[in-house]
Amino acid sequence: MKRIDLNTGTEHDAELSGAHPEDYVVVDDLGDFTYYPSEAVMLEDLEYVDEAASILDRAGNDFRLTLEGNRKLRLGSSFGRVEFTWLRQAWMNDRRRDPQAHRLLRFYPTTLDALLAGIFEILTLELAIQAAGSPWVLEMGGEETHPATLKDVDGLLAGLDHLEAASVRDPCGHHYRPTRHAPHPFRSRSAGAIYYVEIETHPGEAGNGPQVSDSLP
Repeated sequence: MKRIDLNTGTEHDAELSGAHPEDYVVVDDLGDFTYYPSEAVMLEDLEYVDEAASILDRAGNDFRLTLEGNRKLRLGSSFGRVEFTWLRQAWMNDRRRDPQAHRLLRFYPTTLDALLAGIFEILTLELAIQAAGSPWVLEMGGEETHPATLKDVDGLLAGLDHLEAASVRDPCGHHYRPTRHAPHPFRSRSAGAIYYVEIETHPGEAGNGPQVSDSLP
């Protein structure tokens, strides 16, 4: 992949913050997950047919790349819906291989629809550089603020030594407890990367959903 920077340019800003376009997630031949706001952007970034092990739309249709007669890449026909167990394992492997790339640690999904929704939500929240339809909510010390993006949440928490009193809600309605992972013993507490671990908001309803959050790396 040429790794087009989707965080630059107003064309992508609007797509990330507005209604869902015809967007895709690519699982490449190394197991990395990459979000693309459109087919055109995806085809511009990918370089060879076997680079994409799987190309997914929001419905879970599983595509591959093909070559046109002029040797240009195009999106092929769907092979049907992606297999749930394979996709969940691939997603877990990607997060464990590069923990800081995906710091929103949600409960494990138990259905394909929930898994797909979560992957698209997390990847777009990570990329967003302007507010979506709903803001983030950060509660800390009895005060509530409304950062526009995950980067803004990071900025508000970065200088704090203790995050125990903070809680975060993303624009999709998921609640998290921010935590830092194992800062070096000779560095300040505020130097560690911040992870957002999903928490239950209604413990009495716990039996209706997944119970185990991703463990920190």
